[in-house]
Amino acid sequence: MYRTAKANGLCLRAHAGEFGTAEDVREAVEVLEMDEVQHGIAAAASPQTMYFLKDNHICLNLCPTSNIMLGRSGDYKTYPIRLFYDYGVPVTINTDDMLIFNSSVSREYRMLYDSGCMKPEELDTIRQFGLRKGLRMNFLI
Repeated sequence: MYRTAKANGLCLRAHAGEFGTAEDVREAVEVLEMDEVQHGIAAAASPQTMYFLKDNHICLNLCPTSNIMLGRSGDYKTYPIRLFYDYGVPVTINTDDMLIFNSSVSREYRMLYDSGCMKPEELDTIRQFGLRKGLRMNFLI
C-alpha cells in the first residue's frame, strides 16, 4: 500500500513512536519510507534519531495533550517539542481524538505558550510551516 501511495506522489505517514523507542521511529521511517510520523515523541531520547529526522526532512505531527494524558510526557513545559525544535526537526502541532482528549489546535498552542515551553515567534514559525506543508501535500491517512 505504501509503495503504491509513494508511486502516486502521496505523502506517506503512520503512527510510530508514541510508545516504544527512538530506534522504532527511525525503523518505521526507513521501512515505510515515510515523509511524516504521527506522534514520534520517542525520538526525543536519541540525538542520532533527531538528526536523522532533521536531515531527511521527516516531519513529526505532535499531539501534546494526548501524549501528556497517556503518560508519554510529564507536562506541557517539558514536552519534547522544545527539543525537536532546537534540533531542527520539522514539527506540527495537532490534536488527537477530540472526544477522548477534548482539545483543539488553538488550545494545544496556548498550553505550550502558557507553560513557557515555546515562545510566540517559535509557535508562529511552526504554524506557518504547517500551513505551507498542508498546501503543498496530499495526505495518506
